[in-house]
Amino acid sequence: MRSESQISSLVLLATVLAPIVPAVAQSTILPTLVINAGGLTPFEEKEIGRSVTVIDGQTIAQMGTPYVADVLRMVPGFAVSRTGSFGNKTQIRVRGAEANQVLVLIDGVPVGEPSDGEFDFGRLAVANIERIEILRGPQSAFWGANAMAGVINIVTKSTTENGVHGSVAGEVGSDGTRMTSGALQYGQDNFDASGSVTLRGTDGFNISSFGGELDGATHIDANARFRADITPQLTLDGTIRYGHLYADADGQDFSGIVQDTLDTARVNELYGALGLGWTSEDGLWFQNARVSGGTVERFANDQFGDSLNTGDRYKASYQVGRTFETPDVLDSTHTITLGYDLVHETFQQLVPARLDQQKRTTHSLVGEYRGTYYDQVFLTAALRHDFNEGFADVTTYSLSGAWQVPDTGTRVHASLGTGSTNPTFYEQFGFNPALFIPNPALVPESSFGWDVGVEQSLLDGVVVVDATYFNQTLENQIQTQGFAPSTVVNLVGTSKRQGVELTARVNVVEGLSAGVTYTYVDARKPDGSREIRRPEHSGAIDVAYSFAEIPLTLHGEVVLTGDNLDTDFSTFPATNVTLPAHAVVNGGFNYKVSDQVEVYGRVQNIFDTKYQEVLGYNTQGRTFYAGAKASF
Repeated sequence: MRSESQISSLVLLATVLAPIVPAVAQSTILPTLVINAGGLTPFEEKEIGRSVTVIDGQTIAQMGTPYVADVLRMVPGFAVSRTGSFGNKTQIRVRGAEANQVLVLIDGVPVGEPSDGEFDFGRLAVANIERIEILRGPQSAFWGANAMAGVINIVTKSTTENGVHGSVAGEVGSDGTRMTSGALQYGQDNFDASGSVTLRGTDGFNISSFGGELDGATHIDANARFRADITPQLTLDGTIRYGHLYADADGQDFSGIVQDTLDTARVNELYGALGLGWTSEDGLWFQNARVSGGTVERFANDQFGDSLNTGDRYKASYQVGRTFETPDVLDSTHTITLGYDLVHETFQQLVPARLDQQKRTTHSLVGEYRGTYYDQVFLTAALRHDFNEGFADVTTYSLSGAWQVPDTGTRVHASLGTGSTNPTFYEQFGFNPALFIPNPALVPESSFGWDVGVEQSLLDGVVVVDATYFNQTLENQIQTQGFAPSTVVNLVGTSKRQGVELTARVNVVEGLSAGVTYTYVDARKPDGSREIRRPEHSGAIDVAYSFAEIPLTLHGEVVLTGDNLDTDFSTFPATNVTLPAHAVVNGGFNYKVSDQVEVYGRVQNIFDTKYQEVLGYNTQGRTFYAGAKASF
């Protein structure tokens, strides 16, 4: 029998879907988008044969959610797992892959922690994000290791207007939540710069089912970027980002049960990049050089003691390319790019004491071809060879194509490629004899994947639907075995991931827009058993309506998650248990008091649904938030 909250969610789902069909009355043309995460040089969206999703700043602001992780819940193929409260470990899994198999970039800088290869989305706010670009499927030929399942490129705000502009914002809400943010932008004909700071804190709630301690968090996000045209052909750009997190947590004891403990975690991170781009006067030749670096320090205190590790990553890259046309041969345009990457990573575990610093360096040669034929067929091919220090060398490739069928609104897209993910430093060298035994003999994971889909635009772009099938196999999968102490091994055999992603988007000039996504994922280990924390069925619905007479927008989202597996360590041997399906409904409003001032409010988890994303960790119930933003 369905619970009252499930029935209420289904009723709201029907209510949300009802207006979509009759609302399609007038046409609208979607703007052209440029994807910077597409490869060595930017793509236009129509040129990409790989599965792509772009979330623009207007959509992010309209949702009102404070964290990027909650925005990504709306993306097909994505599964989000948060260990309880905001600020705690939050993982993103794409198409059934592990969290360290998707590459995360902020302004083009890799931000995954060297220790475990993941980026923890529990600490990233949305306040200064311009857009999020997502590519699904193997991308290692373009980006190297850890891009096995896809790429998430987060682009912070810049300016295209001359003069000084800025904004300030504040928010309060349930569980002692408070937020303050500010941004400043300056632009002129050949120079622009922008920066922002966001401070957010919450008293939190008890993420354990025992005791009564509140698990809160405070964090700081600060970033700045600039771009300067030194000459009409030469451009210099740079970016810097600082992040700080302090969070309370509850941990599992030796029985595997989440206890109400006084655990804490602290993370400090600093990233930066500097790039130089040149284009010839005729626009046919181009060169790009970029250096980036980052450091992450993670400290944790729990019932097993203290832990502290640091990791650094430095990257240098260079590309040179040429564009040429062959109008007499298939009316085509071609771009060939050659590149070189150097990546140097370090890891040091300070507590428990193991003072030797681990290092590894990778040199990579990359080549890419792009072709446009009759302005309707787009082909891309890439080949990469990584010269790895400490591992066998790896060669990866990618092939993709898209066909914009003339006069039909139909776009067929397909891709195939290979990927690799290196063992993490902690898997190889982590030191905690009571809890974990490292395995320095691990070898990189490798995969082959492909997808094919059809996108259909109706009524001049008012409705856009897409259906994509994907299939990926993984060899040498790295998996944790045992508990206190645990270790990691390469599994023998092939792990399989396959599924379907369906999306529909409706944009209506009267003010109504709506979207629906559905994903089916079948992720299996070599022995045929299901992977944990990858729900087979998931989906999302969003709807927004802007009134014509008054500057008011109402919006709502439904996040649907099917039955999910997780591991119960309270039994011996550990067993998998099923976390029930659930639907979380959110809603809110945005009201423009004037051209410069906007107020907003939202309710998260309207029906107070009780659910868990990670076994033993409670999630937040119904909460209320209100805020205001002023710009100048």
